[in-house]
Amino acid sequence: MKKLFLLSLLVTISLNAQEKIAIKHQKWELKSYKENSVLISKQEGVWLDNISVPEMHLYKAKGDSITDKAMIICPGGGLFFSAYDKEGVKLAKKLASNGITAIVLKYRTYPRKGSVIDWAGTLWGKPQMAIDSAKIILPYSTKDALTAIEVMREKAAKYNINPNKIGLMGFSAGGAVTMEAAYTSNSKNQPNFIAPIYPWMDIVEGQKVPSNKPPAFITCANNDEFREIPTSSVQIYQDWIQAEAKVELHMFSEGGHGFGMNKINSPVDRWSQLLIDWILAL
Repeated sequence: MKKLFLLSLLVTISLNAQEKIAIKHQKWELKSYKENSVLISKQEGVWLDNISVPEMHLYKAKGDSITDKAMIICPGGGLFFSAYDKEGVKLAKKLASNGITAIVLKYRTYPRKGSVIDWAGTLWGKPQMAIDSAKIILPYSTKDALTAIEVMREKAAKYNINPNKIGLMGFSAGGAVTMEAAYTSNSKNQPNFIAPIYPWMDIVEGQKVPSNKPPAFITCANNDEFREIPTSSVQIYQDWIQAEAKVELHMFSEGGHGFGMNKINSPVDRWSQLLIDWILAL
C-alpha cells in the first residue's frame, strides 16, 4: 500500500508541472548512480537524490494578474539531495497562482551508490566533511543554475516572460547555489533578482556583489540550528547595502532551519507572501 501511495504521489508531482525542460550539460567525470525518490513524510514530501541529469519543471503563471516575471527555484538538501516538494513544488504553485512563472530546478547533486539521503544524515555531526563533499558538487550545481537562466532567457517569448525579469532563488544549499551563480555569472546568465532563503554560505567563496547588483530578498530564522546562517544572511544584506543595491532582509525570531513551505504556526509562515509582494513590486 505504501509503495502504491508513493507511486501515486510521484505521478501527481510530475503532472503538476506543465512542462519539463531539459538542460544541456557536459558529461562529468564523477560516477553517476540511479536517481532515487523518497517520500520522507506527509509534511516534507518527496526528496530526490543522485540527480545526475539536470532539468527544469515549469509552472506557468495563472490567475487574473499574470506578470512577465519568472523565478527559478533551487531546493535545498546540502547538495546531497533535493527537498523537491517542500522547497520546490509547493512554492512554485504559490508563485504561479500569483501570476509569477515558476521553475523548479533539478540541479545535479552529490553522487553516491545507494541512498545519499541516508548517508547525508551521518554528516550533520561532521561539518567539515559535509563542506568538503558539497564543494565538490557546487560547481556542477551552479552551472546548472546559470544554464537554466540562459535557457529561460532564450525561450522568454515562448513562455510569455521578460528576458530581463528572471530571478533565481534557493533554500539552504540551494541558497548557496543561488549566491555562487550570482557571484560568478556573466552578461548572458546574470539573474535579474535573487532570493537566498537561509543560505548555507560556508561553501561559497569569492563573495563580491555582482556587477549588475540584482535586487535581493533574504529570509532566515534567528534560531537556525546552523548558527553561521543568520550571520551569513546579515552579511549578504550588509554587502548589498554597501554596494547601494536594493535588498530586503526578513529575520524571524523562530523557525529553525529548513522551514520551507511548511506551516509551523509562527510569523515565519508569512515569508513566502512577503517574497511574492517583493517580486510583484520589482
